Amino acid sequence: MKKFAIFFSAALIAAATVADATEYLSLISKDAAVDPGWKEVGEKLSSMHSGKCEVWDGTENGLVETLKKHQPRYLAIIGKPESFKATTVRAINRATRMADDDPWTDCRWGLITGNTPQDAMRLIEPRKPLIIRRALTTTGIDLGLVDSGLTISDGKKGKFTRKLSGKPPEEGTWNEAEQPTGTVNMFADYWNKEDPQLLVTSSHATQFNLEMPFSLGLIASHGGKFHVLSMQQRNEFAKFLGGAMFTGKVEKLGEWVESTKAPTLTASKDSCRVWMASGNCLIGDAKGTNHSMVVSALSTAGFRQFVGYVVPTWFGRSGWGTSGLWQNSRGGLSLSEAFFLNTQCLIHETLTRFPGAEKINFDAEDIQEGMKTDHKFIEGLNQLIPVLKPAQKDQKDLIGLIHDRDVVAFWGDPLWEARFDPTLKPHAIKSSWKTEDNTLTLTLTANDDFEGAYPLWLPKRIPTASLTIPNGVKVDAVASDDFILIRKLTLKKGETVKLGIASAKTAK
Repeated sequence: MKKFAIFFSAALIAAATVADATEYLSLISKDAAVDPGWKEVGEKLSSMHSGKCEVWDGTENGLVETLKKHQPRYLAIIGKPESFKATTVRAINRATRMADDDPWTDCRWGLITGNTPQDAMRLIEPRKPLIIRRALTTTGIDLGLVDSGLTISDGKKGKFTRKLSGKPPEEGTWNEAEQPTGTVNMFADYWNKEDPQLLVTSSHATQFNLEMPFSLGLIASHGGKFHVLSMQQRNEFAKFLGGAMFTGKVEKLGEWVESTKAPTLTASKDSCRVWMASGNCLIGDAKGTNHSMVVSALSTAGFRQFVGYVVPTWFGRSGWGTSGLWQNSRGGLSLSEAFFLNTQCLIHETLTRFPGAEKINFDAEDIQEGMKTDHKFIEGLNQLIPVLKPAQKDQKDLIGLIHDRDVVAFWGDPLWEARFDPTLKPHAIKSSWKTEDNTLTLTLTANDDFEGAYPLWLPKRIPTASLTIPNGVKVDAVASDDFILIRKLTLKKGETVKLGIASAKTAK
């Protein structure tokens, strides 16, 4: 006897028969499409992945119609920096859930940009998957996942942890007498000498800067360069920002940054790096300018993928959730997979804890403004809260889950892979797939006792997915056409379980 968990809709059945369906879709923003250099980027990307290339009119409705037409599993949107603003990112997040009638994100997506089309072309050029060895962080990560790294603590002022290859991590404390400019030079030295492949960051930030924890210096972006500013220069820098939300003029800020003649981080277009901005405000917002942090990172600093908030972060489930899921997979998930799957976990929590909230959208520049001026958001909450009657402590989660769903951007080719070395700290669960026609079999074997979540991206799309779980197996899971969310799995060392995923049209 077996039990079935089935999730499908008429829209998904239709998707399986769409004649124009394509695995990988490249969309070029209409302003970039008239430039032969930018047009070539989109055509090159679609050619690399045997996909299709079209022009996007820049509207949310236009994107929805294009996704319904093509039903892509992977989506890249190519545009000049001025094409991408926080409003654009929120619209893309919404649109990518609207290709069919289910609540899930319908494709793994990424944004492609650069100072020039040549920079964007370097961003997408074929590269082997990145296995991360060296990390530089301004927040704690599991250093057991890398060979070497430097973490500047965001929990204790001046504390840092350094790990050398082949040695255990060692803690230290910043010495102000020896480094009066702050911890920023420690950050810069590691960057310039060790060529980190992974940057994980927290603490204060805007579209134009990253502060060191406890304001001990900052990195400012201007002119495609990262300028290293001391903690003594922070207050003057803040004057040009005009506030936490940046209300100043980019030109004035840039003039001041250039006037400092501050040292810069080593530029390296040939490096292969990824940036996970777990807890930074605004840093994932290109703000329509090539002076922003994310555009400089992608254009001149060797970053091929970048994940970050486009608004001030306060709830954190999207940023910290992606970072945690990625690290906890211990090399099992790529950064792109972790970003996608974390969003589905967030959506699933919304569906189960606050049914109806999945239909409410947040669309403002920050939560304080949204609670005052985002009328559809406010109206949706006012209608739902009296029905659900969540406890006061749960209302923060309700608002936060809606908020975080649409305010993080993924930059880079979503099909390129960056992951940790799975041999450095092996996961307790070993997974393998067997594919037969329109059926997948997932085998999970415990190399050690395990209890927890284990979400996975499917090796192929299974329209109208049906999940089969053997009786007696302690698995709480949901399957959709592109992924399986194993919310809770309990296995003892040596135990094995097999789960079946098939199209509901063929499942027996």
